[in-house]
Amino acid sequence: MFIFEIITPGTWLDHDDRDWAWQIEGQLRSLQSQFFEANTALNLFASTQSIRPSFANREARERDSQRRYEIQHAVEQELSNGLSHENWEEIHFEADVRFKREKWANGSIPRELEHNLPFLYARAFLYALDAFDKFLGVLAAEPKVPPEVANLHARMAEDFPDLRGVRNTAQHLEDRARGLGAGRNPQPLELKPIINNFISAPSGGVLVLNSLNGSKYGSTMSNGHYGEIDVSPESMQRLQAVLQELLLLFRWRGPKQHAPSA
Repeated sequence: MFIFEIITPGTWLDHDDRDWAWQIEGQLRSLQSQFFEANTALNLFASTQSIRPSFANREARERDSQRRYEIQHAVEQELSNGLSHENWEEIHFEADVRFKREKWANGSIPRELEHNLPFLYARAFLYALDAFDKFLGVLAAEPKVPPEVANLHARMAEDFPDLRGVRNTAQHLEDRARGLGAGRNPQPLELKPIINNFISAPSGGVLVLNSLNGSKYGSTMSNGHYGEIDVSPESMQRLQAVLQELLLLFRWRGPKQHAPSA
C-alpha cells in the first residue's frame, strides 16, 4: 500500500479576519480531501495490476462442461413441446443463462466486470487530480492569499500537462467517440500523430479512448493530440509536493497536524 503523508504546520490559520480564515481553512481541507482520494484511487488501481485474465485449467473446464450438460438436461426435461430446432436454441440459451448465474452465485466474477476495475480506478485518480487542480485555482484567486499560491497552481499544469484534456475527454466520450472536439458546436477532430510503446501512428488518424498503457491512462483530447495521466506513486509525489508547499505558505497557530490517521 502506498501512503503519502502531509504535515500541516498548525491547527488554525493565524489571521485577524476570522471569516476569511474560516473560508480558506475549508478550501485547504477540500484540497487535502482530494489528495487522499487520489491516494486511495492509486492503491485500488495498484491492487488490480496483479489481476490477470483467468483461463480455467483442464480440470475446471471439464467440470464446467459437465455442469453445463447437467443443466441443459434439466432444461430439456422441463420442456414438453418436443425438440424442434427452435426448442434446441431456447434450451441452449436457457442452460447458458442458468449456468452463468450459478457461477456468479458461487463467487465467479464476469470477465467484463473484472476487466473494468483498473479503468474505473484510473479515472477516479484522474478526477481527484482534476478536482484538486480546480480547488487550487479557486484558492489562488481568493483575496489575501500568498501570491505563491498562483505559482503552485501553474505548477500543476507543468506537472500534469494533459490533465484537463484527458479529463474533458473522459467527461465527454459521447463527442470524442464520434470524432468531435469540444464546445457547444464541436468540430471534427484532426487526429495527430501518436508514437509510444503502445501505439504507432506517425501519420495520425487514430482515435484512442479510455486506454491503459501500463500505469498510464490516456485518450485523444479535444485538440486531436493523445494525452495521458500516469496513475503512479510518482504522480502522487508531485501532488504531495504541491500540497505540502501550499500549507507552508500560510501562517498557522496551534499544534501541527500529521495526516493521514493511524
